[in-house]
Amino acid sequence: MSKFFEYIKKYDILIFVIFGFLLYCPSLFFDFLYDDVPYIVQNEYLNGTCSVNLFQFFIPKFVLETVYTPLTFIVYWLILKIFGINSFAFHFVGIFFYVFSSVVLFYLLKKIIDNYVVAFFATILYILHPCHVECTAWISAMGYNISALFFFLSFLYFIIAFDENKKLNYIYSVIFYIFAILSQPVAVTLPAILFLWVYCFRKEKLKESIKYICAYLPFLFLYVFLFKNTVSNSYRFSDFIDHSFLDKLLTFGHYIFNAFLPVNLSPFYVSSPFICLIFTIIGFILIFFIIYKKNNFFIFFLGFYLITIFPYLGIVFDNMILVCDRYLLLSSISFCFFISIFSFYLFEKLNNKILLKYISFVVFMILYFVLSFVYLPIWKNNESFWTYAYHNSYKKNISILTSYVTVLLNNGKYDEASILADDIIEQYPKFAEGYVTKIQSMMALNDIENSLKVCKKFRDNIPECLDVYIYFFDIYINLQEYDKALESLKYAYYIANKYNLYKNDKVYLFANKQLTWSYINAESNKFIENFKIISNNFKLLDDNGKFYEILNKDDYKSREDICLDYLKKYKSQYSNYIFMLLSCLYMEETYKDNASKIMRSSLKEINKAQESIKKGDNISAEHIYLNIIKKNKYMYEAYYNLGILYLQTNRQVEAKNIFNKILEINPNDEQIRQILLSLGVWETK
Repeated sequence: MSKFFEYIKKYDILIFVIFGFLLYCPSLFFDFLYDDVPYIVQNEYLNGTCSVNLFQFFIPKFVLETVYTPLTFIVYWLILKIFGINSFAFHFVGIFFYVFSSVVLFYLLKKIIDNYVVAFFATILYILHPCHVECTAWISAMGYNISALFFFLSFLYFIIAFDENKKLNYIYSVIFYIFAILSQPVAVTLPAILFLWVYCFRKEKLKESIKYICAYLPFLFLYVFLFKNTVSNSYRFSDFIDHSFLDKLLTFGHYIFNAFLPVNLSPFYVSSPFICLIFTIIGFILIFFIIYKKNNFFIFFLGFYLITIFPYLGIVFDNMILVCDRYLLLSSISFCFFISIFSFYLFEKLNNKILLKYISFVVFMILYFVLSFVYLPIWKNNESFWTYAYHNSYKKNISILTSYVTVLLNNGKYDEASILADDIIEQYPKFAEGYVTKIQSMMALNDIENSLKVCKKFRDNIPECLDVYIYFFDIYINLQEYDKALESLKYAYYIANKYNLYKNDKVYLFANKQLTWSYINAESNKFIENFKIISNNFKLLDDNGKFYEILNKDDYKSREDICLDYLKKYKSQYSNYIFMLLSCLYMEETYKDNASKIMRSSLKEINKAQESIKKGDNISAEHIYLNIIKKNKYMYEAYYNLGILYLQTNRQVEAKNIFNKILEINPNDEQIRQILLSLGVWETK
C-alpha cells in the first residue's frame, strides 16, 4: 500500500463522517415534506396524542395502513418524544444513520473484497452517490438508511461467523436481519445475497452454509406475511398508472443509468425511453460479459445488483410506484465497486503517472458530489419538490399532477391550477384528488356556484369519499345554507367512522370544521374544545397550556381579558382563532339564547355588504358594516372589510381608525400592520 493510503488509513472513518455531514448539512434546515406531515407529525400514535407502548408498533396497520416498518416508526416516535416537532432533529438523525451505515459498509466491503483501496473508494462513492439524497434528505425515507445499517451489520456478522465458526455471531447476524426488515422491506433480499457470497467466495462450504442461511427464512416469511396483511388493500397513487411489460423492461435500463451516471434524477419517473433502451442493452451485454469472464468479484457484485433491484422492477408487486431513487440505495453499491475497481486498475497500470492514476476516481467523486449538491435543494420543501418533479418528469403520474396543482394553489395561481385539475378529472374520473384540487381552485377564485357543481359531480363518481362531504360543508357555509352544511358534516362523520378514517390528520380536519361551526353558532365552549385538539398537538400556543386552564373560568369578563391578554403577549398565525373566540364569547354574553341567531344574521349582512359593493353602492355597505360592529365589537370580518372599503374609496383617515381598532384588540396582527405601513399611516416603534 502506498504512503498516501497508509496516511489515509489513520483517518478513514473521520473522512467518511466529514464527507457525509458536509454534503447533507444543508438538509438540516429543510422542512417537513410530502408524507412527513400526515404520516409522522400528525400521526396520533407517534406525536403523543394517543398513549401507546412499543409492542403496539408491531401490529399490522396499527401506525399506518400503507407500510409495515415498525422499527422505523419507533425511531420517529422516539425523536418526537425527545425533541418534539422539530425537522432539524429528524434530519440530523437521518444523516447519522446514513453516515453510520456507510462506515459499516466500509468494513463489510473490506471483508468481501480484501482490498483496502477499492473498499475505501467504493465507500466514498457510496456516500456521495446522488441517488441516496432521497433517503437522506427526506424524513419519510429515513427507514431505508436504518434498514441499510442493519443489513450491512447482518451481512458483516455472517461473514465473520462463517470464517471464524462462531455461532454467537450467527445469532447477532439474524437479529440484525430482523431489525433490517422491520425497518424497511429493502432488506428482504439478504438471504439470497448471503447464498451468492458463499457461492462466489466459499464454494467448498456451500452445502454447510445452507443450514445457516435457512435460519433467516422463517423471519423473512413471517415479515412478508405481516407486510402483505398491512398493504394488501392499501391505497396507492400508482394504482392509476398502467405499467406495461415494456415499462418494466425499460425500468431496468433506467436503474442501470441512474446507478452509474445519475444526471437526471427525479422522483416518480422513468428516464426517456431511448436512454432506458440503450442502458437496458448495455446491462444485458454487461451480464453476458461478466458471466463469460467468470471473475468471482464481478459475478458477486453483478448478482448483488440484480437481486437487490429485482423487487423494484414491478414484476412481483404490480401496484407499486415503478421508479424511485431510494430503491437504488443498496443496488448502487455494485456500481460504486465497479468504478472503484476500475480506478484501482488505473493505479496499477499508471503507477508512475501521478496525475493520471487518480483521474477516474476523482472525476466520479466530483461528479457525484456536484450532482448530489444540485439535487439536494429539491427536497427543501413541498414547493421545490413538486415543481421539480412536474417539470422534469418524462411520464407524469397522478401523484405529481395533483401535488403540483397544490403548489399552484399555494402560490395563488388559481386559473392555472383549475385547468390542470380539469385534465386530472378527465384522465382519472374516479380519483378524488382531481376533484379536490378543482374545488379548491374554484373556491379560491370565489366561484362558489361552479364549486358546488364540481362537488356534486365528485359525489356522483365517488359517493362515499370523505372529502366530498367536507367540501360540501365548506361550500354550504359559504352560501350560508347552514342546515345543508350541518347535514354534510354529519355525513362526513358517518363516513369517517364507517371506514375508520377518524384518526391522524382527519382528527384535525374535523376539529377545524367544528371551529367554523362553533363560530357560526357562537358556542365558545365547543370552540375551545376543538381548538385544544389542534393547538395542543402542534404546540401553536407557547404558554405551556395556561391559556386553556384560565379559559375554564365561567365568567365572561375573565375569559375576555384572557383572550385580549393572549393577543397582546403572543405572536401567532393562529391569533385569528382567538379573535373568533372573542366574537363567540361576546355574542353569548350579550345576546344569550339568541347568540346563534344574531351571529348568523351578522354573517348574512356581511354578504349583503359585499353584494352592495359589487353594485357600486358603497354607502349601503358602509352602513351595514358599522351596524354589525355595533352588534359585536369583535366581528373581525366587519372591521377588515370596512377598512378595505375606506381604502378603496380614498378615505385613508377612516381606514386608519378602523385598522387601529383591530390593532387595539390584536397588536400582533402583522397583516394589518403591513397594510398601514404600505400606506405610510403607521410607523413601527
